[in-house]
Amino acid sequence: ARGAVVVRWGVTAGAAVLVAGSWPYFDVFALAGDSSVDWMHQRLYEDLGGQFWLALLGLPALWLRWRRGSWRDPLVLLFVLDCLVVAYGWVSGHYTYGRILGLTLVPPQFALAVELAAPRPWGRARRVLGGAAAVGACVGFLTVQGGAVVPRVLDPIGLEQPSLWPSYAWVARHVGKGEVVISDGHFAPRSLPGYGPNLAAPIWPDPALDERERERRLADVRAYLSPDSTRAERTAVARRYHARWLLLTRWKRVPEEAVVVAWSRETGEVLARIG
Repeated sequence: ARGAVVVRWGVTAGAAVLVAGSWPYFDVFALAGDSSVDWMHQRLYEDLGGQFWLALLGLPALWLRWRRGSWRDPLVLLFVLDCLVVAYGWVSGHYTYGRILGLTLVPPQFALAVELAAPRPWGRARRVLGGAAAVGACVGFLTVQGGAVVPRVLDPIGLEQPSLWPSYAWVARHVGKGEVVISDGHFAPRSLPGYGPNLAAPIWPDPALDERERERRLADVRAYLSPDSTRAERTAVARRYHARWLLLTRWKRVPEEAVVVAWSRETGEVLARIG
């Protein structure tokens, strides 16, 4: 039986390595030493207690599983390994490993669900755990999601409201999927790719694009949008990235060679064709 378990683990590990090695979009193994996006993930380690305190409700259930079985319980083992990865990210400064924090919450949540799915009658400990889980779910809803669900007029305590981002459906009516856009501002570069167009310079680091190339693209876009840029310089940038469209905030001047196609009454942004 033990040999069969070893074989299954070996096949699983081999399949994972094979998939990673043959991944067509980027070098998966190169990510292990890539620190280019650590700076943006450092905030994942800020205020861990305030962000994940509700996960403490699942720790007693994990402890019960360990006590009844052994450290080889799959949920216990997964939780320990996840915590080790998170700790390594903190100690080493490779904060990108903090992205596994979401997965770290899965074992205690699943363990809690398994405990509360047990048939009745419940013992005292399980009843206390069930009550704590119900209270925690209500508190979590009110503190995290309440503002998104409860209308402001019915909110007696001032729940935190989610930010409302503008829609760019009006841009998608003119710009085809896959067409390249040069854009400025905060909202448009972060929202526009969700409607189909591509950005000349991705706003977020992308494993499929070398970080040095992304930085060059960002520099080119800044040069394009500079008020000191010449028409020849702008044309060179647009041709380099096959850009056909401009989406500019109301504070930016539309270049002389661009043709305004549409504008937003909500944000004042202007869509112009450049190719």
